[in-house]
Amino acid sequence: MESHIRSTVFEIFPTMVTTHDLSTDPSFNVMRDVVNKTKTSEHALMKNAESTYNESTGNAWLDNVLLKDFKYLIQQCIDQYTQTYGLKQLRISNSWMNRIGLQGAVRPHRHEMSALSGAFYPQAEPGSTPLILKNPTNSHKMYEIHTNETFFNAGQIEMECTVGQLILFPSWLEHYTEDNDTENRVTVSFNTSYV
Repeated sequence: MESHIRSTVFEIFPTMVTTHDLSTDPSFNVMRDVVNKTKTSEHALMKNAESTYNESTGNAWLDNVLLKDFKYLIQQCIDQYTQTYGLKQLRISNSWMNRIGLQGAVRPHRHEMSALSGAFYPQAEPGSTPLILKNPTNSHKMYEIHTNETFFNAGQIEMECTVGQLILFPSWLEHYTEDNDTENRVTVSFNTSYV
């Protein structure tokens, strides 16, 4: 029997995440050269991985004079995000680089004191562990029993990391990686503050 009930689905309170392919920009190759020459060290938030992040010395990896054009390219993506979202203008406030090798991982975390964060992949072998974004509404779901996973009830979303891709996401969105199955996965990460 055919139903005559008219229904409308509203996707309310969406979380805006954008991706940008920066691999064809001329500044991309310069940035990869800087990545290859950058020294890293262990960081407590990561397992079997290294970073330039250091809480005592500041984090301004993208302020390298050689990266001026690449930083400007990222800023254009940030501007596009803020215009679409309706967010006050933002600028990169700090930045760092992570290297994750075989079985390396990043523990779940958020980026405090930032509105928008980004992850850019200058190097990522095929099969590198994805960036996992956790559903922020999970803790509020008190009595749901799911029969199958849908867009509306997914507990997390995996964002594949591919060479040259920039992912922008709200800083309050908890994210992490699982153990990496490749030898070389590099991320350039950053936070933003209001202009």
